[in-house]
Amino acid sequence: MDFEPTDAEHQDTANIRTIHVFTSHEAADLAASNLNSRGIRCWINANDAGGMLPNLAAPGGVRLLVHSSDAAEATALLKEQMSVAELSALSESESGIPSPSVEVGRGKIAPVQLVIGIVAGVLLCLLYQELSQVGTRTHYHYNQDGRADEAWVYRNGHLIELMKDRNHDGIWDQWSYYKNGVVVRSDVDNNFDGKPDETWTYSDRTLVKMEKDMDFNGTPDEFCTYENGVIQEVDIRPNGAKFATERDLYQNGVLVETLREGDGHGNLKESVRYDPFHNPIGTNKLN
Repeated sequence: MDFEPTDAEHQDTANIRTIHVFTSHEAADLAASNLNSRGIRCWINANDAGGMLPNLAAPGGVRLLVHSSDAAEATALLKEQMSVAELSALSESESGIPSPSVEVGRGKIAPVQLVIGIVAGVLLCLLYQELSQVGTRTHYHYNQDGRADEAWVYRNGHLIELMKDRNHDGIWDQWSYYKNGVVVRSDVDNNFDGKPDETWTYSDRTLVKMEKDMDFNGTPDEFCTYENGVIQEVDIRPNGAKFATERDLYQNGVLVETLREGDGHGNLKESVRYDPFHNPIGTNKLN
């Protein structure tokens, strides 16, 4: 995920300057984190759908931007951390990379040769993109203290996991898992002890169930079912008991009835009905 400028910075593009173009998000993220730790406001930008399609960034690179007033200091700090080869690339990115020229003889380039050259170039570009995605790669988003609070894990160019640190304590507390680019499960740590307490399960991009450990002892107690992504029923089964001690029933996502006073053997003894504003409108004993 890219470091984003504020609305005021979006409107003041004349005072924003690109100081270097990287070939990968990892290198740009590291440089941005180092500059942020020195108190220099910066962000990165690439035409890669916010980091979700990293192969799209290859033609234009991943750009590191700062305010014009910080450009000299930022460039100096950046040069301290870069190799000689990177310094050469930096010089080219600042002055503009010249387009390669084609030396032509007395005759013109034949159309067939031009087509072959274009096709070969496209094939080489596709080959480079394919090879650059092989293996497992992780892209990070860093908060203001320089620590990562989000991470995207790709395998062979496909997103397989998204991790988040919601309370910024340096420990992941939400994990989402993907198959063929579609989320299939999300785990959430609600008490921030490093262990999931809540699991959301999806099928065909649609939420189908949720399980929640309400007392944080490692065993789910609340079980929710969904239809077309809309909640239908919630069962309270302490410590994963076989039978519910309480059950909430919903219509069109609105609570309409609660069955309670379960005896632990599947018998619910009382029904409470609700109006659309969640106000009780009647209580009945069940046989």
